[in-house]
Amino acid sequence: MNIETALSRVVLLVVLTASNASVPSTARADCYFPNDGQIIRLRVESCDVMDGRTNKDVLKKSQMPNDPTIQRFYTGALVSTDHVMKWMYPSTAANPCQKFPKSALVRMKAHLFCCDTGNEGQCVFGGRWLSDVDAKPVNTFE
Repeated sequence: MNIETALSRVVLLVVLTASNASVPSTARADCYFPNDGQIIRLRVESCDVMDGRTNKDVLKKSQMPNDPTIQRFYTGALVSTDHVMKWMYPSTAANPCQKFPKSALVRMKAHLFCCDTGNEGQCVFGGRWLSDVDAKPVNTFE
């Protein structure tokens, strides 16, 4: 390698390092959520009982719709909030929407999953999960 090639590589490395440092943090793909498990309050707009084995959106958008873990994550309640945001509440209860009456303000733990890869797998409804305040956290990395 000649001196010109080595020098140009060093210059490119410095420029690349400086440009990466100047990108605002909101523009970077960041899959670390420091507030994961934070207790939040949601105003319920609607609630739909879900079955991960038969829901058309899960079957259509999930890369592994027959996976038992995916089916378990998408069985429960799909809660829509006043901001038209959807949250999945995994549950084996016969009527999981009983916890989410329309217009109620509910207190839950929020768990987020990185959806940089698009609407697939655990991100069928945006990668937002709920659990009870005193429950074991939803492990979205399963």
